[in-house]
Amino acid sequence: MRPRLRMRGSKITPKNLEKELLAKAKKLAENPRLLIPTCQEECRRCDFEALLGKIESIARFKDEPEKLLSFANWGDQLARAYAATISLAAAGKIPYLAVMNLPIGEVSYAVRGKVDKEKLIGVEYFDDPDLRLLAFWEIAEKRDLHLYSSSERFTCSSIAKAPADYVRDMISTAPYRIDRQNNCPHPDSNVALRIIWKSPELTLSICQECISDVNLLHHFASRIAAREPMDDFEIEVKYDLECKSSCSKCLVKEPYQMSSDLREEYFEGKIDDRTVVERFAKEKLIGLKGSGEELFVAGSKCFGSDRNAFIEQIRGSEIEKAALSGLISLTKMSIISSSDQTGKIISDLWEEHGEKLLAQVASQTVLDSLKREGQSLPPTQLLQEARRLEMARGIHSSLPEYARLGEVGKYADRLARLFKTEGKSAVARIIEREKQREHRLRAISYGFLVAIGESEGKAWQYTKEEMDFGSYLSTFASRLVQSDGDEYHDALQLVVQASGSIEKIERKR
Repeated sequence: MRPRLRMRGSKITPKNLEKELLAKAKKLAENPRLLIPTCQEECRRCDFEALLGKIESIARFKDEPEKLLSFANWGDQLARAYAATISLAAAGKIPYLAVMNLPIGEVSYAVRGKVDKEKLIGVEYFDDPDLRLLAFWEIAEKRDLHLYSSSERFTCSSIAKAPADYVRDMISTAPYRIDRQNNCPHPDSNVALRIIWKSPELTLSICQECISDVNLLHHFASRIAAREPMDDFEIEVKYDLECKSSCSKCLVKEPYQMSSDLREEYFEGKIDDRTVVERFAKEKLIGLKGSGEELFVAGSKCFGSDRNAFIEQIRGSEIEKAALSGLISLTKMSIISSSDQTGKIISDLWEEHGEKLLAQVASQTVLDSLKREGQSLPPTQLLQEARRLEMARGIHSSLPEYARLGEVGKYADRLARLFKTEGKSAVARIIEREKQREHRLRAISYGFLVAIGESEGKAWQYTKEEMDFGSYLSTFASRLVQSDGDEYHDALQLVVQASGSIEKIERKR
């Protein structure tokens, strides 16, 4: 839990920061008790009494900078840090500052004496709820204390006992909207992360819709210095599936205990809120998969063995739904996913069922072609590409093949085939990208844009003659994109002839 510090070098002190640090140092010189945490309960022996005595004796020399610097070179590190800090006020200036990197950002501080960096920063920023803890970690761990640093107070307890001001601070600065009942705006959600804060007897709930890639537990414990700052907390994941079918035997209502490994990773800050919920769901769902029963779960909804309801309710493209529908019709199987998004479901299934999913949207010929090309697209994009190639293959098979095409014929044929396989936006994109220079080809470009309804806003790119000629050619381009077979061949010849070209067109025999 201790923040790691890293040196960034030194720099000349800005006047406003110098003024701020000198003011803090003067306050500490006048009142050493400002550094010491307030006790939450009466202890038989206060662990800070000895420290307070040391720094009060140092404070007697608050106007003697050389004497203070000598105190900053020997003895207790916290007392050294105090002497070094109040020596700033005695000197009345801070020519240079060192700069350190902390998890909360860069911190500038004045170097004095032989003092640990953490303790020096903690004392110089004694009124900062984040930074002052740096000075007290060692004593909190050694004496088994719990120190709570809020914007209002700095308090000490011999046990885990979060004061009300600390709890208010941490809830008000939490990375979520939390209402007065300590919930996010969706308290009735079936899936949620729950943080149980034991000493104030609070349970905070964040639903799946609100959850993000932060660690809420670490936020709540971020201003606690202790051997085990997390010992006042527990976590749970609520994962109650919404029943969307009528099953004779329900497999999903059985309680499930979070694994110790998952809990430990979250407490150590290795994973965030979203990840702990997703992995808890995965742990539970893996157990369901081993039941041997056909079961379909998407997000927080369980469809039992109702395949049709599952396909109807999941969210995604028609191609992705078609691939999943085809897959589950092949054999008895279960699909249990923490998401109702087809993309996530397909990604989870891809390693085991990728080829079968592709086979639902494309022929073996297309799949072999994709393998030869070594396509390395993500699963959902690969499905889209396979489907596009399959549609293109079907369209191309209905169109004539040519042994000979001139420049005009080749360009018109290319635009027409592109429209049939990828749509009008692809045609407009190619015309825009290639920007033909020859007058006849530019007129054909404009004619196709008019024919497919993509000419608006593009007239400025063409001369009046090109637009007039293109408008005339648009009738022939429109016929070409709407035809196939022999009619396509005749329409292509008309486009070439109407353009004024005398080039020949020959079909393959």
